[in-house]
Amino acid sequence: MLFGENLPFIKEYVVSINDTIKQQNPEKQLSRLQRYWLSFVILGLLLTNSLCWKRYEKFSAGKQTTAGLSWMFCKSKIAWEMLLQASILRILSVYKIKHGVLVIDDTDKERSKNTTQIAKAHKIKDKKRGGYFNGQNLVFLVLVSKELTLPVGFYFYEPNPEMVAWRKEEKRLKAKGVEKCHRPPLPPHHPDYPNKKELALKLLKNFMNCFEDLKVKAVTADTFYGTYGFISEAIAITKQKQVITQIKKNQLINVNGHNISVNEFFKNYQGKTECQELRYKNKEVTYRSGKFKVKSHDKKYYIIALKYENESDYRYLIASDMSWRDIDIIKAYALRWLVEVFIQDWKSYEGWNQLSKQRGIEGSDRGVTLSLLCDHALFLHHDQLALFENNELACTVGSLREKVMMESLNAFIKNIVESDNPKKMFELYSDKLASVFELQSSVKHMRNVDFEFLQSRET
Repeated sequence: MLFGENLPFIKEYVVSINDTIKQQNPEKQLSRLQRYWLSFVILGLLLTNSLCWKRYEKFSAGKQTTAGLSWMFCKSKIAWEMLLQASILRILSVYKIKHGVLVIDDTDKERSKNTTQIAKAHKIKDKKRGGYFNGQNLVFLVLVSKELTLPVGFYFYEPNPEMVAWRKEEKRLKAKGVEKCHRPPLPPHHPDYPNKKELALKLLKNFMNCFEDLKVKAVTADTFYGTYGFISEAIAITKQKQVITQIKKNQLINVNGHNISVNEFFKNYQGKTECQELRYKNKEVTYRSGKFKVKSHDKKYYIIALKYENESDYRYLIASDMSWRDIDIIKAYALRWLVEVFIQDWKSYEGWNQLSKQRGIEGSDRGVTLSLLCDHALFLHHDQLALFENNELACTVGSLREKVMMESLNAFIKNIVESDNPKKMFELYSDKLASVFELQSSVKHMRNVDFEFLQSRET
């Protein structure tokens, strides 16, 4: 077949996951069939860049069926809740990771306007094109260490329908000039619909509970998470003092007893410009800093006005641990952008974002879990491990995926060449592929349609 159980690094990776699960809970260990299926799907994700059973059936030359693969995904009693945790433990052990920075960010997945079966799809603002689209939103937690950048958790976000309806009505009534006392009150918080900050804190809590031995140096997130509640909760959960986020330019800070927007204050001071190494690249940064109380937080922070080369506007960072140097805070916050690199790689090369139509909450959760296992498996590829052992830069996901595709094709050819009867084996595979890759009728071409009606009817 074109792909299957022929790549050792994936088989070894799945075995190592199962060994970890067995140590934690022997009753949850994977069966031989489940291990084979998981190896098959991870390789399928890499080769087809999709989570599509029909594609897997075709590229296995019919050895695996759509129905069988789908049944394992939906019905087999796999310990889904333990797979990602076991994988993380394995990678932390292999790469000897003892500490790192936790980064939080979210991303969107556009879906069909008419979808009804995809879980937690909702109306999302389109930041690139304007307007709105129907889609899913995921909150990710990523561990950034000096060895690698590793996704360690995710949740799907879904807004409370009552809150959505209230905001729509609130906007309509305000436009009509209805006073606040005559407008409907804000609906109470519903525990079944946690907001993104609550999901992020839950991810932090889950991670710290599972990986107590790993030392967290800092937590970073973008402007959305720059609230007092999030920062204080993140500090309590991670048991360390440093949380770095952004605040808006109109946020008020207290300077000598007077409240002034952070933008107005810092524009009166000339920043210093210097070249710093950020994420292996030398970049020119301009910054100014000071320690002030943020009014809405009623708490003092290290506040830094920062802009990179070729930028005209400043962004404003706040750091809860004021014992750090300002330049170290800037370097730590620069690590946040690595989550953007991970998301881009994940969307481009690891299947789920390209084609995944699994239904329901379990379908979405399990699909993303498989995609992240695919990302983790690449860290245990022999070429990636060799680079780590030689203290060299890791290779990109795209180039490593191409290498896996080549290795799979070589294994397929080798299987034919080394058989007792190569010619017969080749003909067997040719017949199987011919039966699987059937030609489909096209409605684009107007075959067998009489075009004589395209004429004038004048007498």
